[in-house]
Amino acid sequence: MRKVVNQALWLMVGMFFCTGSLKAQVGALLWQDEFNSLSNWIELNGNGSWGWGNGELQYYQDTNAFIAPIAGDPGNNGLHIVAKQESGSGIVDQWGNPLNYTSARLTSRSKVSVLYGMVEVRISAPDPGTGGWPNFWMLGNSNLGWPQSGHFSLMEMGHKKAFRDLHDTHNGGNGQNNSATNEVIAANAVFFSEASINAANPLGAGSLSFDPADTYCRPYYSPGSPLNNQFLTYRMYWDPSNIRFTVEHNGIENDLFETPFAIDSVSREFHQPFYFLANLAIGGALTDAFNLGDPASGAPVSMPFPAEMVIDYVKVFEWNGHGTVHLGPGSAPTGTYGLFTDLTTVDDQMLIDSTGYIFVWEETLIDGSGSPFEGTNGISWVSNGKGWFGAGIMAAQPLNMSNFNNGELSFRIRIPANVAFKIGLTDAWGNQNYIEFPANQTRFGLQRDGQWGQAIIPIADLRGPAIDLSMMQYTFVILEENGVSTNFELDDIYWKGGVLSNEEYVPAIQSSMRCSPNPANDKIEISWIQKVTSSNSFSLVDLQGKSVKEVETKELSAGKNAMEWNLSEVPAGVYMLLRSDAKQSEHTRIIVLH
Repeated sequence: MRKVVNQALWLMVGMFFCTGSLKAQVGALLWQDEFNSLSNWIELNGNGSWGWGNGELQYYQDTNAFIAPIAGDPGNNGLHIVAKQESGSGIVDQWGNPLNYTSARLTSRSKVSVLYGMVEVRISAPDPGTGGWPNFWMLGNSNLGWPQSGHFSLMEMGHKKAFRDLHDTHNGGNGQNNSATNEVIAANAVFFSEASINAANPLGAGSLSFDPADTYCRPYYSPGSPLNNQFLTYRMYWDPSNIRFTVEHNGIENDLFETPFAIDSVSREFHQPFYFLANLAIGGALTDAFNLGDPASGAPVSMPFPAEMVIDYVKVFEWNGHGTVHLGPGSAPTGTYGLFTDLTTVDDQMLIDSTGYIFVWEETLIDGSGSPFEGTNGISWVSNGKGWFGAGIMAAQPLNMSNFNNGELSFRIRIPANVAFKIGLTDAWGNQNYIEFPANQTRFGLQRDGQWGQAIIPIADLRGPAIDLSMMQYTFVILEENGVSTNFELDDIYWKGGVLSNEEYVPAIQSSMRCSPNPANDKIEISWIQKVTSSNSFSLVDLQGKSVKEVETKELSAGKNAMEWNLSEVPAGVYMLLRSDAKQSEHTRIIVLH
């Protein structure tokens, strides 16, 4: 979430704002989550790439997020995200170095996505001190990387002192350069612009919050009256023309930018669906605290621990006649799905440079002059002396190919017999799997005689153990790692055998267990899907890791199973339910109320 943009771009951004007031109104409620369960969310674990790309200092773990009652509001549950100062086994960065903080991060990707509407969220944030970074935000569902995917931050706290001081003559500020991190709320939107690419901003991120001339950004200030540990309501008003961010405090709604942001061709990312994220970060680029791996880059963390961020609800309303909410992965095609083919009869297909793209990785291939296998279009490449090559066909939005689990990938290739290569898939979560085609061998029907050949790979083999077919990124990848110089052609690439299934499809990314009701009182029904016939072991564990209830089942058939548990003797609280059988293990969170 780097928020940098060059000066030339910011002057251009100024022209994107519209003048005049919005003449529109809030319409029907389209969707809401009042956090009685986490069924709309996936809990992410780990430290990410270089501290989730921002130099953040925490390790995210799912035990730090849970549903529980909101203090002082009987009968109302909320999502609680807790940050702690702790270390231990497994609390490490991606290189294995120990970390000293934990927190939680949740996403609604593959669960809930929104295109336009009024998004409203009610949040109580902790005191950020130095280094705390409470954030409720949205990312574009696009398979393109950030910032091409687009990014909204409905609320952020913990900004650097320079940012707070720059804008404090507006929107409640006192102009004395003395605001604390818990007295300032801001919002942001990020998009990609080629005009913003420079040495300090190589990814080309255009950011509304980067406003060195203090012209548009209007954080909300509350000098002498901290905004932490109280519920504020944040709103984003979003239609095809404009985006407006506000915060409501003490019954007054305050705009967080001088005027609404006018969407145009440069910020076209904002015409696509976005999904939600919520997290409580520690340290990193937004704050005055130091970054991961560089203690000299900022101040020590002073946020009081444990820190708790509570989200009461998220709601999406129609706004100015616009707004859609999509639940779950996209609709799955059936039959034959074309990726790159002219003459093969298909039921549906990807449109290159529209619903999909062909990418060469790190300039490892350049255009060749070979002719197509069929029709007038073909792919011809020559290796570029990089010591390897990689390329693939990527869906613009995550593509649901779950109906093809028993289908096949067919493609034509003309490549020298001495070249060993791999064909693979990548899902939207970053999982990859490959099938090897060794040099001078015939695999999956592909004859290696220097002429056009056809390979047909079962998707069950190609997806491997981890690929989530319901959320595909690259639906075809070719990779060579031995550095052999070559030229080759590809054509007539398609998936076939997509059959609508009546069975529940469970992506590898999430647990199959479902508990109802949750929160529960005396009884709860647990349902799950197991891959093999096996007995099961269940354990209910409290947040200190102590087992409070254990159950073993007899041997049960593969597929969907269910049973009822009596919880009358289990103390009220938040627990992790662990299940394991002969093939897999998984967990989910439950709340016991008495």
